[in-house]
Amino acid sequence: MIIRIAELPIQKDWDYSMDMAIRAMHLAPLPDVIVLPELFTIGFVLDKISDQAISIKDMKELPLAKAASETGVWVIGGTFPVRIDRGIVNLLPVFDGEGKLVHTTEKVHLFSNMGEDSVFKGGIPSGVFDLKGVTAGASVCYDLRFPELFRTHALGGATIIFLPAQWPEPRLELFRSFLRARAGEAQVFFAGCNLGGDHLGIRFRGGGGIASPDGKMLPFREVNEYIKDYDVQMDEVERVRSRIACLEDRRPEVYGVKS
Repeated sequence: MIIRIAELPIQKDWDYSMDMAIRAMHLAPLPDVIVLPELFTIGFVLDKISDQAISIKDMKELPLAKAASETGVWVIGGTFPVRIDRGIVNLLPVFDGEGKLVHTTEKVHLFSNMGEDSVFKGGIPSGVFDLKGVTAGASVCYDLRFPELFRTHALGGATIIFLPAQWPEPRLELFRSFLRARAGEAQVFFAGCNLGGDHLGIRFRGGGGIASPDGKMLPFREVNEYIKDYDVQMDEVERVRSRIACLEDRRPEVYGVKS
């Protein structure tokens, strides 16, 4: 499976950023899946979130859906501010190769240090989904610091997990360390797509990637500025788990938690 990590910067406005994402999808050779950064059309401009929040119906009609149907590329569509009954959530959409919205999940943990909780509601995770015959999971940015969430994905059958993010460059080493740790402890592939460029005076500059089930970062092919393709051999999950059966050797009865 070829997975494209498109660590695009936020530029100009919503429409321009969306157009950049669609151009990234169309670059040949086409990947199987493309992953976009968290809030790549707007960023954390908190005073604009409420005005630019969309509905689930709007989500289904995003240009990403049409581009997916044109290319056959699955889209892990970063995140968008979406208004639901509880308020506004930071929501991740997944579109299949026919352009159908087949999965969504909400950012569970909000980064109060920068006021995210002042405009968003804490989200509810949606579990795993089928991606071209592979069981996958997805979460968002700050969720990466909470390993319990990803153990739940692994116990639900996930063999790959996607994470759109906005991790500043000074914490990039920690970001990549967490990608490797979450991959190694759950014995899954873990794909982190960070924001590129600068935003609100903060340096991001990408730097994510895909960690393998043995905790190593995969090599990549550079497609274009900000855009890298990774060749992910999904049978590697079974090979690693057959050597060290971490999930089978768990003893939840001594952990003091149900999961």
